[in-house]
Amino acid sequence: MIKSFLITVMYLLIAAASVPAQTLQIDSCYALAIKNYPLIKQYELIEKTKEYTLSNAGKANLPQVSVTAIEGYIFGQLPTFGAPEASSKFKFIGLGQVNQTIWDGGAVKTQKKIIEAESETEKANVDVSLNDLKSRVNQLYFGILLIDEQLKQLEVQDTILINHVDRIKQLNDNGLAYKTDLDEIKVERLKLNQQRVEFNYTRNGYAMMLSLLIGTRINEQTILQKPLAGTLLTDLQIIRPELSLYNSQRNLVNAKAEMQHVNLMPKVGLLGAAVLIAPGINFGSTKLSTLGVAGVSASWNISALYKNTNEKQLTQLSLNKINVQEETFLFNTRLQMTQASANIEKQQVVLSEDEEIADLRKTIRKDYQLKYDTGVSPLFDFLNATEKESEARAQKALHEMQLLMTLYDYKTISGN
Repeated sequence: MIKSFLITVMYLLIAAASVPAQTLQIDSCYALAIKNYPLIKQYELIEKTKEYTLSNAGKANLPQVSVTAIEGYIFGQLPTFGAPEASSKFKFIGLGQVNQTIWDGGAVKTQKKIIEAESETEKANVDVSLNDLKSRVNQLYFGILLIDEQLKQLEVQDTILINHVDRIKQLNDNGLAYKTDLDEIKVERLKLNQQRVEFNYTRNGYAMMLSLLIGTRINEQTILQKPLAGTLLTDLQIIRPELSLYNSQRNLVNAKAEMQHVNLMPKVGLLGAAVLIAPGINFGSTKLSTLGVAGVSASWNISALYKNTNEKQLTQLSLNKINVQEETFLFNTRLQMTQASANIEKQQVVLSEDEEIADLRKTIRKDYQLKYDTGVSPLFDFLNATEKESEARAQKALHEMQLLMTLYDYKTISGN
């Protein structure tokens, strides 16, 4: 049984080791973040609300029935059409009315347009909020990539030190090096390990936040694919969701303005009315009395005429306010894009010299290594040159990641 258990565990370990590491791209992180964000549920709620509201608006053309029953005390005397009849002062009168709209001046049609415009405006607001997620993804995604690059440089520096240990041991055996030189190397490696621990803790924090944001677990085995800077352009058009929001707001204002026109129109419909009178109200009958009326009704409320001019002015003012908001947004967005474009140009120039600096630092380090091996210079010079080479490589990695992040910030600012 123990043997079978060990074999099973071994197979499980082999199977786990054979599972390929998860690879994520930044575009897929955008999609996952939007899908995972709770606000995404708002789309379905908006659509359901629109559906029910449209249904209610369509029912305005159904026949409208009203029934009124009165059982009350009559003050004074009702007119009589026959011999006076002694009766109670408490009487019952029933009133019934049926209205069927033939033409409502376009009220239902316009109300549906308003509902549609309100729904689109709410969705556009959600789009604007979800677009902000891209900036948060950028910060975490490129933060992890930068830490990974820094960890690689630490490994390169550590490898250089490890390779130099064997050489120092040989020199020490021949009496050409001090034992303290090995201790110096050990100290430098411990310092590198401290930096490695700090970077790993920071990376784990970024990975945890990005995991919560996209709803997918990210660990040390997860590979974040580094985007290619050459595939991005710095002359993108602005297609931010805010522009759709402004268009939706204009459509809503115009739809409500159409309702002002509807209020100026007369309303035409069919009318049916009936009156039921209980006996004993001195109308000359001791039986239940009924009276019915049917015909065409027309109504026209001219109060909307008094406010029509002011309502048009208010509509135009609302449109002007939206236009000003859009102009201000475009101005600020272009300003941000110009600043980002300038940063991209500066970072490209700086990055173009990073490779040469790193190569020169590598050559200097090798020269000091040779000088140390031949006893010309102390170990301190070699360690100092090694540290500066590592710093040059780290700066190059930092500038590469800053350029990528600025390019994607430019892309996010423009809405692409």
